[in-house]
Amino acid sequence: MNRFLTHCCVGGFLALLAVVPSSGQKSGSQGSQQPPSGGSAPNSQGQQSPRQSAPQMQTPLYVNGRVLMDTGQPVPEPVSVGLSCGMGLLQVIRTDLKGYFQFTLGAGPQGNMAFNASDDVLVGSGMNGMSGTRIPGGYGGFGDLTGCELRVSVDGYQPLDHPLSGPPELGTIEVGTLQLRRIAGVQGSAISVTSMLVPSSARKEFEKGDKEARNNKLQPATEHLQKAVAEYDNYAAAWSELGRIYAATHEMEKARQAFEKAITADPKYVPPYVSLATLEIQNQEYESALKTAGEALQLSPSLEVANFLQAVSNFRLNRLDEAQKSAEEVEKGPHQNLSQVHALLSDIFIQKQDYSSAAAQMRAYLKESPKGAFAAQMKKNLDELEASTTTAESDSKSSAAQQPRVAP
Repeated sequence: MNRFLTHCCVGGFLALLAVVPSSGQKSGSQGSQQPPSGGSAPNSQGQQSPRQSAPQMQTPLYVNGRVLMDTGQPVPEPVSVGLSCGMGLLQVIRTDLKGYFQFTLGAGPQGNMAFNASDDVLVGSGMNGMSGTRIPGGYGGFGDLTGCELRVSVDGYQPLDHPLSGPPELGTIEVGTLQLRRIAGVQGSAISVTSMLVPSSARKEFEKGDKEARNNKLQPATEHLQKAVAEYDNYAAAWSELGRIYAATHEMEKARQAFEKAITADPKYVPPYVSLATLEIQNQEYESALKTAGEALQLSPSLEVANFLQAVSNFRLNRLDEAQKSAEEVEKGPHQNLSQVHALLSDIFIQKQDYSSAAAQMRAYLKESPKGAFAAQMKKNLDELEASTTTAESDSKSSAAQQPRVAP
């Protein structure tokens, strides 16, 4: 069992998943993608079949809507909108700077794929724009979405759920307007007050930078964002986005300075705290990461990603009880975007030699993310753990059977 302990843990690369900068991950165009054109498939001998059936075009399904502030104004920054069916989170995208969003189902990855509330932990890794998830129906496999729902999740605002019902009309479901409501008593927010005071020229540069970042064109994105903060130095969202791009291009000191500028511009703006904490974990500055994530939690006490980052930091500092406590706080919540918390908890329990709890966490991860980033490793670890347990039990029974019996 000890041999299993030495090579089972995934904590060494678990932190890397937690700190993937989203700006370096965005790809594709922001607009709707066209379905791939059909083509001729060769037969088993590599020859063209004499009779070709007409290629079947995959018809995308669109889900459109708009997110507004409680004032009735469009959200001044991109916010995350998730689509869930049953227990599964299928996809998360981001709105544009006027609050509009569009899911394109059945046509491959979207350019407005999103991450979690802080935009630092990847959501739907390996989902490939939902191409791997099928719902019976006629539009690219996505037909009647009855039972599915949209969720708008923005730190500092009440989660907003909108159920979908009925088949689409001409391949499109129009959701209408979704309006955010502030949570009373919560100081922090994922929408900066400075974004509502931005001059139009700076806002246009931010919009251009955001679009370039979505298309993974980081150099022009950087240039536009630099212009945005040059025109309005207190533009917290632009500083935060600029920091994430610097982190994606491994300019760590510039990234740190940008996140600190964002925090200075708006001390109640949550995203730069989370981004800075992930940067500090990348740099193995675990004490600093604990402090920064703690500041995020003071602003938004239910922020799952901040608890997760504290759990990772405590784990790396070998403070297993503290790590377990923070990770279990994440586990108690929905944690749809953070199934890797089960991978972390499995590591913690292995270090504590609580192998049954570790196995339970591995199974929980595989149930929630059967195609997740750690699925193969979790399956391998679970198989090895179960084999080690079976061997230990067999050896124990064999040893007990071989002990000489004492005559009465």
